[in-house]
Amino acid sequence: MDFDAILTLSQQGKMFANPRRIALLKAIAFTGSISQGAKQAGLSYKAAYDAVKEMNRQSESPLIESEKGGKGGGGASLTTHGQRLVQMYELLDQIQSMGLEALNDDSVPLHSLLGVMSKLSLQTSARNQLFGTIADIENHALHDLITVVLQSGITLTATITHGSTVRLNLQQGKDVVALIKGPAIDIKLPSSLPQELPDNAKATSSPEQNWLKGKVTAIDRDENSVEVTLALNKDDEICALIDQASNEVQTLNIGDDACAVFPSAQVILATLS
Repeated sequence: MDFDAILTLSQQGKMFANPRRIALLKAIAFTGSISQGAKQAGLSYKAAYDAVKEMNRQSESPLIESEKGGKGGGGASLTTHGQRLVQMYELLDQIQSMGLEALNDDSVPLHSLLGVMSKLSLQTSARNQLFGTIADIENHALHDLITVVLQSGITLTATITHGSTVRLNLQQGKDVVALIKGPAIDIKLPSSLPQELPDNAKATSSPEQNWLKGKVTAIDRDENSVEVTLALNKDDEICALIDQASNEVQTLNIGDDACAVFPSAQVILATLS
């Protein structure tokens, strides 16, 4: 289902900014002139002048500063408030576009802005980013064990300082993104897994070690390393970067069952305040 959306900002029921007015502000900032900006935005000078006058009147602070014409002609520029308005509008437009894109992707959790961002726009140097919800916080003197439940019910544990728990205002039910670098993850075959390992979770006997079961979907090799991708469920996958000499990956094939193993201390949590 494809939708088009036009972002309009209103003040007390009266239109303040829309795509055409934002285009005009950007054109004025680029040309340094209302008349030249009007031409670039496809407006008559009167329409542009009236729009600028109306926006300046409605705004708490002027959006555009004008200089009267002289020998070299007049000029116009965006104030700091005007620049911030354009930036805010572009940010809202980007968020709106992400929301429309997320509608057609069943793997994107629409109940959470963080979930949408993690699936569609969040880019980090960490190879793995998994969206989930905090299920439990186990407090210790200097650190906390945070249990995160992914969308499919798979759980993982992160070890962070207690100060970080407080600073991020972490609590049960809060959405987070777990970030794990590929080199921090090892791959284990089913024969080497602990007997007590649950089907969908970390090993209960070792709460500070994560064991995530999955199916191998990709194996890429170079002369030094092997990159192994496991599908944990229909929505999430995890990628490990392993030394080529590792015995565990010598006989690994696409379609095999395997387990991604990594310490909870290697998990970084990100959230929205």
